[in-house]
Amino acid sequence: MKAYTNKELEILIVLWELEAASVLQVHEALDSDKGYTTTLKLMQIMFDKGLLVRKKEGKKHIYKANIKRQVAQNNGMRNMIQNLFGGSTLGFAQSFLGNAKPTKKELDAIKAMIKQMEKDA
Repeated sequence: MKAYTNKELEILIVLWELEAASVLQVHEALDSDKGYTTTLKLMQIMFDKGLLVRKKEGKKHIYKANIKRQVAQNNGMRNMIQNLFGGSTLGFAQSFLGNAKPTKKELDAIKAMIKQMEKDA
């Protein structure tokens, strides 16, 4: 299970939205109070970690996320459930449903998901 820093997730979100971008495009999309070189360095680190891929276009590099959004979401959920709820999905569900105000449509979808999980169990 990989854990991503908040800054890494911010960059991944920008790249998922833009699909491919230069460091400058990512930096501008982040609307960060940090300097351009901070964004550049973080993206280089993310490339070294395998989170990003890049190709050279003229004098600049164009980056893409090397991890699918769904994979990152699943990893993040597993980490959160493990770290905040001791691995208890029941504890997570109780906390979520006790603090969120799902719509009727969302509750119906949750019920359908539970029914499907019961069939698959």
